[in-house]
Amino acid sequence: MNRSRTNGFRNAGNSFRVCGVGAATVILAATLAATLAATSAFAQHPSAGGAAPALPPGNGTLTVQVTHPTDDSASSGIQIVLYALSPDGTPGLSNGETNAEGIHQFGDISTDPGIVYLIGARYADIPFGERVTFAAGETSARVEIEIMSPTAELTGVAVEELRLRIDWMGDRVLVREVLRVKNPGQQVIRLSSIGTSGQDARAIFTRKLDRRASDFSSGPNGVDDGLVLEDGAVRFRGPLYPGEQSVEYRYSLPIPDDGQSFNLPVELASATARIVVVAGTVGLGVEGSGLIASSPVQSDTGQSLEAWAHAGLTPGENLELSLTLPESRQAAGLLTITRSDLWIEVDDTRLTATVDLQIEIAPGAPIAGTIEAPLLRVVIPDGATLQGVAPEAEALGLIPIEGGGFDVVGPIGSGTTSLGYSYRIPVARGGVQLDMRFPAEVETLNVLIADTGLAIDSSRLHRRRPFRSGTRNYLHREAYNIEMGEVVDLELVPLTANGVPRSASIVLTIAATAAGAFFMFSPLRAALRREAEELSPRGAIQAKREAVYTAIADLDHDFETAKLDEADYTTMRDRLRHEAIELLRAERTAGNIRVVTTSAAAQTPPALGQPTTRGFCPSCGGAVTNAWRFCSHCGGHLNPPEEASG
Repeated sequence: MNRSRTNGFRNAGNSFRVCGVGAATVILAATLAATLAATSAFAQHPSAGGAAPALPPGNGTLTVQVTHPTDDSASSGIQIVLYALSPDGTPGLSNGETNAEGIHQFGDISTDPGIVYLIGARYADIPFGERVTFAAGETSARVEIEIMSPTAELTGVAVEELRLRIDWMGDRVLVREVLRVKNPGQQVIRLSSIGTSGQDARAIFTRKLDRRASDFSSGPNGVDDGLVLEDGAVRFRGPLYPGEQSVEYRYSLPIPDDGQSFNLPVELASATARIVVVAGTVGLGVEGSGLIASSPVQSDTGQSLEAWAHAGLTPGENLELSLTLPESRQAAGLLTITRSDLWIEVDDTRLTATVDLQIEIAPGAPIAGTIEAPLLRVVIPDGATLQGVAPEAEALGLIPIEGGGFDVVGPIGSGTTSLGYSYRIPVARGGVQLDMRFPAEVETLNVLIADTGLAIDSSRLHRRRPFRSGTRNYLHREAYNIEMGEVVDLELVPLTANGVPRSASIVLTIAATAAGAFFMFSPLRAALRREAEELSPRGAIQAKREAVYTAIADLDHDFETAKLDEADYTTMRDRLRHEAIELLRAERTAGNIRVVTTSAAAQTPPALGQPTTRGFCPSCGGAVTNAWRFCSHCGGHLNPPEEASG
């Protein structure tokens, strides 16, 4: 089982940007993004014919001009890749080849200014690229990519800065290093990975690592095809573009069992003008000869981090950093999840869920776990694939586990911390069943589902009013006090063009045929219901809880229609929410939670976690249960189902 902390989580986002990136690096990063995204897009969005997703259509034309500073013929026959990234994350991909003049045009593409186009070319096995967007109202855009022949000349190349960020993660620290390298020439430098006459191959820089280092990988901005770990040293052989370029990588070091302090050696084969050390974990102590405190560094998430600086190192000089971990506490009773928001998007082939857990840590020192006893174990539903975690979550000490989830070993500081992650599930023709579990008790769960024509059913979530965010409408479901490991079921069934689920026709026919008889039996059924509630304490509790949920929904509607001011709304909703939580706890004391049915005495209660759908709304086709008198989807009146006679 892979238990690496540094692989398998990061998405395309950059979690650690500690210095300015030169123009050459931006170009290269765009090219690499295009190349990698093209592969990812093909895997994630295959069409029926197996082709990659097409570029967003429109009336725009993008002209790509490839040039070479000394050889005009070199720009002919260059393969061009165009990758489009829409504001909603939808990718598009196309490719082509330059003509004799080094030109290729992409036509009939979208001119939406929000779409970023990444253009990549490869010459002499070196990537080049640019990015472009259409100006508002423009239908044509032009971009020039300059390719160049590589050189092995290193004259004037210098390491301007080595910056280290150190994060404590459970039983080890994660070290992320960024070297800012300057190429004063006008050519791309690329060195061979094969030495001559039995000598080791040259490198643009060589960084010797501690012998305990493991989990090495290139960082989000790293140039990984020329960055390798060989014989305990990081070697970079290019490509190094003209100007300044940042090269990033990461590795981890185990924390000794005998204490909270240990050393981290810093040594390069070439001279380094400046060393900067950043403590990614609050309270982490850093000391070293010639190291002085400097101005705090802002992380990408806005956090202010302590930093230290050193004047620089001569070739082969060693700077020994002494690291002291902050005090920590055990997690028992100190960690709660106050809220979880689950955003769901469903299309014909997959369900994408983005989860945000709000973790609250009691005041005091950070809490930390171990590999054997993690703070949290995050599991994803069966059949799901983890897509990535939010950048700030990487500092929480994440360890992949079997089944696609991960452990959180910390440390986590006091206060509120956000843990975000995303996963995908294939969607079958008839819909998808999602069984959700959470790593600790969740006080409030919000499930927000993009309204693409879905019937929704859950035995644990209750309905709240839908809302609009941007250009999307979202259906809202809510639950309180989800226990650790409790299954929260959610079934999503696509509606057909006439608004009815594929399997609902026969149900609607039966409902229409029996509608007249419902009025005859209504008085008798009401009497049976009252009798059942008198005989069943649990039924009375369930009825009260459902009444509170209805009151909350009505209160939300009154607030949204400006019938209540915010102060009264907040007070009343908090009181009703507290009452719902107390009733839910009372139900748990009485036995397993289950959805209220029409008659507790006449029907067998559904099992925990099973859907209780008995039919569909005749107005909109939404999934309904026997207990409902009005549809939760459209608000239409529902005819009550008949009780079995005898």
